[in-house]
Amino acid sequence: MKIITLLFNLGILFTAFAFLWFWIKFLLVFMVPETVRTRVRYFLQLLQSLFLGTLVLRFLKEEGHALNLNPYVIIAIITYFLYLIRNIHSQKRMVQIHMYSNLYSQLKTKNDWEWTVALISLALTLASLAYPASIDSMASAWFYQETQAIIDLPLLGTIFKIFGFFFILGLTMRVLWSIQQLTQGKKEPPREGFDDYEEV
Repeated sequence: MKIITLLFNLGILFTAFAFLWFWIKFLLVFMVPETVRTRVRYFLQLLQSLFLGTLVLRFLKEEGHALNLNPYVIIAIITYFLYLIRNIHSQKRMVQIHMYSNLYSQLKTKNDWEWTVALISLALTLASLAYPASIDSMASAWFYQETQAIIDLPLLGTIFKIFGFFFILGLTMRVLWSIQQLTQGKKEPPREGFDDYEEV
């Protein structure tokens, strides 16, 4: 039950932070020249993933969990990593669209970048367990406070709790699919029932 509660709260945290980051990214991208917007978006995606990693650890700390490799931290970090790679297309799907060379090239580049972001963010988040100064930085504290303030809003908080439920459902389906792939290797992964705000 505690694991389900942890995943539920992480789903709420991810969704609330995505909502907050959507507006930050929108303002920053809007202010820069159009010629550099694509590069800025890539940089902001990496920054978003890194901040989210510190938020996950700060959330665990605020909930009273020791920041070492205990079961709760391990599950939270695995969930965080799965969240980062949620938009990566499977190799089977890539092969299916190989005939559309331009689209295939774009998706392959996107996949490569998604993996790069996920692995860098995971490595730095794990490093933060040994060097927790980043967890208590001013930027991390601000993001955590603002995310919690959004969650505490009456209407938005309820919406985020609904997203938290679907997050658990989507994560469960993806884990079950992964197990099925290991045993059979047949189907495409199920898609979660919602998209993030930054992808609207």
